[in-house]
Amino acid sequence: MPVNKNQMLRLTRFVGLLKENRYPNCFSFARELKRWEDTKNLNISCSIKTIQRDIKSLREEFNCPMKYDYFRKGYYLVHHGWNFSCPAVLGEHEMIAFVLGARIAEEIFPEPLKSDIRNAVDFQLSTNNPDFLDKALVKSLTLIPGLKISIDSGVFMNIFQCWQNHEAVKITYEDGHGTYSKRLVEPHALVYYDRSWYIKGFCLKRNKGRTFAIHRISSAEKSGKYFEPDEKIISQTTADNFLEYDRIENVKIICHKSLKSFIAAKPLHSEQTIEKVGMEYLRVHVPSVPEPEIIHWVLYQGGQAKVLEPTSLKKMIKAAAKKIVQEH
Repeated sequence: MPVNKNQMLRLTRFVGLLKENRYPNCFSFARELKRWEDTKNLNISCSIKTIQRDIKSLREEFNCPMKYDYFRKGYYLVHHGWNFSCPAVLGEHEMIAFVLGARIAEEIFPEPLKSDIRNAVDFQLSTNNPDFLDKALVKSLTLIPGLKISIDSGVFMNIFQCWQNHEAVKITYEDGHGTYSKRLVEPHALVYYDRSWYIKGFCLKRNKGRTFAIHRISSAEKSGKYFEPDEKIISQTTADNFLEYDRIENVKIICHKSLKSFIAAKPLHSEQTIEKVGMEYLRVHVPSVPEPEIIHWVLYQGGQAKVLEPTSLKKMIKAAAKKIVQEH
């Protein structure tokens, strides 16, 4: 049943009075709404007939087990185990935020969460019925996150539930060399990074913090062993230090000015700096960057970017370029 915002507020308040054993009736609740309107600056007061319709709605639409006590002259709950499951009614700005967030989420989560999110959006649209957000507008809100790595839905859901419940997960993991191993991992953070999902957590086998790519996990089972989330691991999960590769510090690169927008749009570090060098070139300073990422980045520029420092990185670039030439 569609519920408008004012009715939702009235129903919620009436149920609150029932649960507090306040024995509300139509007249006392009308006075309560007027008082609430004055103190909360809300336009919520209504007629006795409207309250009677609300009470009928609670009984018939929400199966509220309430009866009228003629001695106390008010309504009460027959049993307090009943839960008021009324759909949330969102305002215009709340609804836009909800739809935007949900559209992004459904594009990055695998099934079955993707369908769950889609169904939640459809339900909210149907129950809130916003005039400003029609079906055509929702369809035209398009996200193209790029090609994503395939993830086993069963594996992801077990990991997701362990992360939710702060439970260690038993995994079978394939490392970068193709070697499989059994691990017991505390998933302190789930991270969506560069079109892939990762666990940032603590490996109980190695007894240290580790990052695990979920697409390399072939099996995941709940362990029954629980943990307290580590705020240090969670707070340190940033784009600048996420991947656990060897890092190169204080990288200086000179490149053609045509790369300025590309460098600004896809920075190598949150604190990188760009300055002009003459009319045609730019100098880029990157405080810290993973070794594989910077090598790939320089080669990708096709000769329009030159490493100035450090010398060790220049040697790595030359070796990689030489190998490419030999292979082609």
